[in-house]
Amino acid sequence: MAGTVSQLAIFAYCAAMGFVAAATIATFYQWVTSEKAELFSVRASVPGVVLAVLVSMFGGPFIVASKVLAGIRAGEIRVVPAIVGAAVAGMWSVCAGIFYVSLLVSA
Repeated sequence: MAGTVSQLAIFAYCAAMGFVAAATIATFYQWVTSEKAELFSVRASVPGVVLAVLVSMFGGPFIVASKVLAGIRAGEIRVVPAIVGAAVAGMWSVCAGIFYVSLLVSA
């Protein structure tokens, strides 16, 4: 059928959109707080815990991918865990991208 978008293209678009949004959120957090975004970092206050959960939830794919890349560069991580980490970050990006696309479609 002419004019239809394949499911693979939609999957790739959602993955890209999710990863770009995660990178933007994690980088914005780092810019505002002057500290790297971490997954579920320990905070003393309730607003700090809520912020840590939100940054982890929406910036997670970028945080995981950057940790995998840092582990590869330092030689601390082997091939199989690196592939698993990249797959987790990729699928997390797809799920986040589907969430963002559905928000855009529903608006």
